[in-house]
Amino acid sequence: MLRFVFSLGLLFACMAPAQAQNASAEELVRHMAADVTAQVRKNPELVNSQTQLAALVEQRLMPRFDFNRITQVAMGRNWPRASGGEQQQVVTEFSKLLVRTYSNALASLKDLDVQVRDTRANGGSDVTVRTQMIGRAKPVEIDYSLSSATGGWRVYDVTVEGVSLVTAYRDEFNGVVSSSGVAGLISVLKQKNAK
Repeated sequence: MLRFVFSLGLLFACMAPAQAQNASAEELVRHMAADVTAQVRKNPELVNSQTQLAALVEQRLMPRFDFNRITQVAMGRNWPRASGGEQQQVVTEFSKLLVRTYSNALASLKDLDVQVRDTRANGGSDVTVRTQMIGRAKPVEIDYSLSSATGGWRVYDVTVEGVSLVTAYRDEFNGVVSSSGVAGLISVLKQKNAK
């Protein structure tokens, strides 16, 4: 359930058009939430095609997320243990997994909205945009951690109800690397993507 809610939150963070690239982080999250909700509501046929959903998410997701940073933090202490080639393979496979996961969650967005609550500076060029996903009995708290980079703001973590996406994957990744090495992690990610 937690991964499903993460998926919904991340979908709102991944689908802004190009003109929003230079917007403030808060404006960007607000615009992305409105954009993705509108797309799902006006194109109900999207939810019936896994291929179309994956293509839509992949097209909009890649520029909005810093997959290198997400993967590096998710691997934690294991990142420097991986060769350059292994690091790239983990980033590639993890990105595919996240795209597929988010695609599967799209159908649930038609009845949900996001309210932006506030933005907090985290130091340097990092901010956290705090939101609530509403449309269910109890609002779900979702915080987006973004960093300002060339080309605009990019998401590097999502925290749902106090649980960080990166931290959740770090625990899983550490377990796999401890038992099977970095090659084992790549294999596990490939197996998940093949399903």
